[in-house]
Amino acid sequence: MSAPRIMVLGDSLASGMQDDYTWRWQLAQHLQRTGTPAEFVGPHTGTFSMYDDPVLLALVEGRPVPTGPGVANPMTGPYREGSFEGGHCARPGWTANAAKDSVRDHVATDRPDFLLVQLGFNDLAVVGPPEQTLEDLAAVVSEARAAAPEATFLVANIAGTTTWGNAWFRKSIKEYNAKLPAALNALSTDRSPIALVDVHTGFDPDTDTYDSIHPNPAGELAMARAFADALRQFGVGREPLQPPLPHPREIPLSEPTIVTARVHSDADVMLDWNRVRGASAYRIALRDVTLGEPRTEGPIPVLGDHWLAQGLTAGHVYEFDVAPARGERVGPRSKPLRLAAGR
Repeated sequence: MSAPRIMVLGDSLASGMQDDYTWRWQLAQHLQRTGTPAEFVGPHTGTFSMYDDPVLLALVEGRPVPTGPGVANPMTGPYREGSFEGGHCARPGWTANAAKDSVRDHVATDRPDFLLVQLGFNDLAVVGPPEQTLEDLAAVVSEARAAAPEATFLVANIAGTTTWGNAWFRKSIKEYNAKLPAALNALSTDRSPIALVDVHTGFDPDTDTYDSIHPNPAGELAMARAFADALRQFGVGREPLQPPLPHPREIPLSEPTIVTARVHSDADVMLDWNRVRGASAYRIALRDVTLGEPRTEGPIPVLGDHWLAQGLTAGHVYEFDVAPARGERVGPRSKPLRLAAGR
């Protein structure tokens, strides 16, 4: 039997961010360790890199946000350890509502035997209620089958969140997860079976994520284990996924250095700092030294390695510092740097 072709179809939970292991990587490592041939396929090879995202770059540089179908993250971010041998079809923010329009082309190109689907969180958050998400998921299956009529689908429910959103959103997740098994059973056929992947049961957003949504190393292993169990039902894999030793942990955040600070205009200053491995954002603080104002931290984390401070007073001296963050975990702050605004 030739190595099965596996396509991961998902959102940021599946794509991961720069410096993440990702559950995809952990699953691939498990199959390799246990002598199970498998080929991961898809249009992307890396993780989501906030440093290379055209929309995020525009935001941190104070430029108009680009739009259009060609505006997309290149998905070439590094993994925590090594590289990912193969491809995937996952990206942050993706929805079943959007995936249904392109999945046929992706499947036609890469011809997967298995589609590992992790979509729905963003649908419930920004698209519509559980009923619409289930309809869009059914459309994803239909479109994929048009290109690969004998593909097997392993579809994850939603792990959930404890702090993000509000009560109606968590209620939507609960309702969606309750309705998903019957919906998948109705879509499943002998020729193209569909199985539920339960990533919800036993998953604790407080300990298995770094921001109540995205998996940390423990959460990645939990999700990889759930998909490995589902694959074994179809003869792919010989044994349950065992956590590697030593157990993967979060990367300790190191102190950044503001590399350059330059006057951009009479009222703007551009800051650049070195990238800190493991950071998912940075928190910037500043104070007007001339007025003797207290230090104030910006309300919105910066997703990038530079930032344009706007609306400053020409001639005033400002002090800046930056700290790496991973969700609510904040690393050591840089040494402060002072610069006079204005040319």
